[in-house]
Amino acid sequence: MNSAPKDRQRFARFLARIPPRWRQSWIGRGLFALVLLYALYLLAGNVFINTPIGEWTANRKPEKFHIEWGPGFTLWPGRVTVWDVKMGGQAGRTKWSVVAGKTSGRVAIWPLLRKEVRVPDVFATDVSGEVDMLPTRRPPPVARPGGWVLNFERIRSDSIRKGRFQTLTLEGTGRAEVGFYKQLRGGALELMPSTAHFDKAKLALKGDEMLHDATIDARFAIARHTRAQAPGAQKLLLTDAQLQLDGVTTTLKTGIDSKGHFTVDTVPGDGRASAKLGFARGVLTPGSKLQWHMPITGTDVAGRPRSGALDLSMDVDRDIVVKARAPSRTDSNLTLDADLRVRGNQIPLKDFHSLIPRSSGHVVGRWQFASLRWLGAFFTNAPWLALDGAGAVDADVRIVDGRVAAGSRISVPEVDAVAHVMGNRIRGRARADGRLDAGPDGKPLPSLELVMEQFNIAADDAPTQPYVDGHDLRLTMQTVSSFQREDLRKPDAMQQVREAMKARLTFSDARVPDLRAYNRYLPQSHLRFDGGSGTLSGDLSLDGAGDVGSGSVRIKASNAQLHAAGIGLRGNIDVDTPLRRADLSGHNFNIDGTRLNLTGISFTEPGGESRSGWWARIQLERARMDWDRPISIDARARVAMKDVGFLLSMFSRQRDYPKWVYKMIDSGQAQVSGNVQWKGDVLVLDRVDASNQRYDLKARLRLRGKSRTGSLYAKWGVLSCAVAVNNGQRDFHMIRAREWYDGQPALLR
Repeated sequence: MNSAPKDRQRFARFLARIPPRWRQSWIGRGLFALVLLYALYLLAGNVFINTPIGEWTANRKPEKFHIEWGPGFTLWPGRVTVWDVKMGGQAGRTKWSVVAGKTSGRVAIWPLLRKEVRVPDVFATDVSGEVDMLPTRRPPPVARPGGWVLNFERIRSDSIRKGRFQTLTLEGTGRAEVGFYKQLRGGALELMPSTAHFDKAKLALKGDEMLHDATIDARFAIARHTRAQAPGAQKLLLTDAQLQLDGVTTTLKTGIDSKGHFTVDTVPGDGRASAKLGFARGVLTPGSKLQWHMPITGTDVAGRPRSGALDLSMDVDRDIVVKARAPSRTDSNLTLDADLRVRGNQIPLKDFHSLIPRSSGHVVGRWQFASLRWLGAFFTNAPWLALDGAGAVDADVRIVDGRVAAGSRISVPEVDAVAHVMGNRIRGRARADGRLDAGPDGKPLPSLELVMEQFNIAADDAPTQPYVDGHDLRLTMQTVSSFQREDLRKPDAMQQVREAMKARLTFSDARVPDLRAYNRYLPQSHLRFDGGSGTLSGDLSLDGAGDVGSGSVRIKASNAQLHAAGIGLRGNIDVDTPLRRADLSGHNFNIDGTRLNLTGISFTEPGGESRSGWWARIQLERARMDWDRPISIDARARVAMKDVGFLLSMFSRQRDYPKWVYKMIDSGQAQVSGNVQWKGDVLVLDRVDASNQRYDLKARLRLRGKSRTGSLYAKWGVLSCAVAVNNGQRDFHMIRAREWYDGQPALLR
């Protein structure tokens, strides 16, 4: 039963008992007091709003929160209207700002007495907002009890114009209704069930339009929590959200710029995008779908026009299935056919990379990369090989549980390649083909083949001065055992690297424009090139550390100019050196079997006599070489030469010998053997024995800097002589020459 009439009757009887004079006085005074209070409120409230007092009061900690506004008014306690509102602040790394043309709302008065700012309703017009993530984080306040409560139950706007998050921008005609609860001093936060809607929206990333004429509907909420309960991205575990989207996508325009880099731009188009996505506290809800169709136009590598489309889709049930399709033309800059399945529908928040082990599928396509540096690390752990530069990648990749599986392959038509081998830098634009083969332990073993159509070789310490130019260099690399990059930190890492991989480097007849480039490796006081050009060929087997295990190097030159043991020579040179590493800790090689052919040689003897048509064929036995600059060699040599004229010239002028000695030169070819040692600027010939059916010649000689010492013995029939050489001084022994020579000490043990 309604008791309102009885209450009104009781109040009327109460008023009737009050004398009329008192009643009129009390009502009048009350009305006057109310009018006075209202006038005071109007004055104080509007002064507060329209003078710096209000902004000073609100901006006590501007580094955390600041607000400013233009003109405004209040006509009733708790109700305020202001124009040109600008708010901003920072929490952690998040910096935000909001601008509104006009804002009006109501603040509940009585909750202020219990330190609660309760705003039942706020309405704003012409709203835009921005959010940036700063590189430095502001330390959060220490949680303390007694903080004020901000309780905005309903914030509405039907004229949202623009929003930006980092480089993602949303523009259009929007409306939204949001509510939130926050207790200061590190207290709890809650985002109440909220909604947003946009018509004719435009979505852009880094200024490039992705979507236009779009309709967007969103619902979202975050359960009440404290920072300690859900720091940072962990808030998503308390978030529920739904998104519906439908709009027109732009067109991708692809091409190649003047530097050969792949370019992608967006232009107006007629693609389509639609989405119905649900997110429930860390999980994509079953039934979520995404469809994105984007036309593609542009030109291929040859400049011919191409067109097609890129289609992306995602379907969520118990698993997440992602598919992507792009034009399947082999000459296009962009082709793609991908089908990936992610087990489960949970989205990891602490470690997004944990999605990778849950992923399996197949990806086929081509894409142009601004840098291919990642390719070397993908296929090899070779620290001596680097791949970089822009280029296209053709891939056929199989993925099992987040790992690239055996049977996958990658082909790169062009890539910048640099290899460091034996102190030299080999550089060129290469074609690369890589694949993964199944290893004995079931793990895939990568292999890579590089072909440089053009390349150059320079010393590591002079990379801008190449001394070899060539064509068709091939480098094949094969992993023979599993090896993880983190194993490089182990004490025996380099030995593991050596054993984990093998490689082969081959090239033929690369041009050496100036043979003097090799003088950096020669003891120039006794052996150097003075001019000429030639070719260089190589066939080298390398280990995983880039060191030569075996192989061969061949140098050929026509009309080369050579300075040897103080004598200038000119002619043809052909050096074929087999290499077999003899010392794992250095660049020491066994070069047994090295062949050096000298043909068409002309030279001038110390006395000025010129000779031509001389030749020699040299073969090294029990030979060792240290490649470190300058090169050192210790070997036993066997030589076939046209005559012994060059040997005699190394010791003295022709007119200093008895006349019969130089008649030996005309006595036919000689077979020569001897020991050779070349270290630094010291060249030693010892136990040299040259002979044929008519004569015998024995010699020993040490060249060190400008010093020349040694001894020589010559016998022709019954005639013999010996000569001692000591820095330009020559002492001939015509009697008992053999006994004198045998009495001289050997130069090498």
